[in-house]
Amino acid sequence: MTPFRSAPAGYVARWEDVEREVLARVARDVAELVRAESGLEPGVEVGDGVAFTGVARVPQDPAVQRLLPDAHQDDADVATEFRHLTQTDLAAGKVARLLAFADAIDSPDELPDDPRSAAEVVVPRESAQEFAGALTDVRLVLAERLGMVDDADVEALHDDVLAGLDEDEDDETDDDAADDDVPDEYAGWERVGLSGRERRYWGGVFVAAGFAQESLVDEMLADLRAGRSEG
Repeated sequence: MTPFRSAPAGYVARWEDVEREVLARVARDVAELVRAESGLEPGVEVGDGVAFTGVARVPQDPAVQRLLPDAHQDDADVATEFRHLTQTDLAAGKVARLLAFADAIDSPDELPDDPRSAAEVVVPRESAQEFAGALTDVRLVLAERLGMVDDADVEALHDDVLAGLDEDEDDETDDDAADDDVPDEYAGWERVGLSGRERRYWGGVFVAAGFAQESLVDEMLADLRAGRSEG
C-alpha cells in the first residue's frame, strides 16, 4: 500500500489485491453490523436524500456504540431524545458510505497487467471526506474488537504488528502452526479470544486502514491550504 497523493483525478494510491479485498470485506461487515444494531431493515436502500422515521434502537454492540454514541453522557433523557431524532439517519449515512467505500476499492480505476502488482485506487476530491469517514468507522470497530482505548494501546498494537512481520520471516513452531488459518469472517464481529497471530492479522488491517486514512487526510489538508477546490 502506497500513501495517497494528490493528482488531477483526485487522490491516488496503489493497493495490493489482498489489501483491497480485506478492507472491502471488513467495510461491508461493519455496514451490516451498523444496519442490524440500529434497526435498519435489510431491504431498505440508503443513500443521499433518504430520511427515516421511527424509534431508534439503542445499539447493544460496544463497537456500534462507538460509532453511534450517546449525545449526552449526564442526561439520559436528552441522549434518548437526540438518538430518537438523529440516529436512524446517521446510521443510514454510515452504511451508505461504508458500502460506497467497499465498491470503490473493489473496482479500482486501473488494473495492472501483472496480477502481482498493486492496483491504482483513485478517490475523487468530492468523495474524499466520505472515503476517509468510512476508514474511520472501520478503525473504530477494529479498535473495539482489539480492546484498544487510548493512544498507548494503538502504539502497542503497531509494535506487535511490526514484531509479527519479523517473526513471519522465521521458521514456525508446531504451536504456531495452529494459528495459521485466519477465518474469512471476524467471528460475526463478536468479542472473541484472539490468538497472537489473529490479533496481529486484524491489527495489521487496523494499521493499514490508519495509514490510508492519514495519508488521504494529509493530502486533503494540503489541497485546502493550497486553495485547490473539490472540483
